[in-house]
Amino acid sequence: MNSTDNTTPSSSSSRHYVVKAAPRVTASGNPISLSDDDEQPILMEAKLREIITSVNHLIISNQELDTALLDDHDDDLLDALKENEDLIHRKIFEATSLAAKLNKHGVHISLADKITQYDGSLVLKKIEEEKKKDQTEKNGGDGKSQDCLRIDENGRRTCPCNYDYATLL
Repeated sequence: MNSTDNTTPSSSSSRHYVVKAAPRVTASGNPISLSDDDEQPILMEAKLREIITSVNHLIISNQELDTALLDDHDDDLLDALKENEDLIHRKIFEATSLAAKLNKHGVHISLADKITQYDGSLVLKKIEEEKKKDQTEKNGGDGKSQDCLRIDENGRRTCPCNYDYATLL
């Protein structure tokens, strides 16, 4: 092997050389292990920036879907909205976890000013309110399920969850 380059002869009879990859290092000269991303603050910060960008794009997308669904109902758009909503929550959790790991490495990052404020989909909130209203009306206005309703020996309505069904009479 030559001391001035990073090559080795592949065989002694021919002059073919194999180039070996140089080790990857950080700006401070520390080696980077690609298999141990959780211990590399530089890689973790890059991943965090990627997640933040993704979340902000998903939030903008959901705001546009909300606007479109307020004008006209479309099942495909509603499905996309629900998927985005779940993904936003998962990615925010992932970003929070990653920021906490970075904090342990001495890199303090606040997500409050980097992720757009998002209180959830207005359309999904309306749908949830309608479901609760329908369930309340279905269950006699108390919001409780009557699936566990039993009649005891005195003819009184009871349930294992200790709800007093006598108030429904």
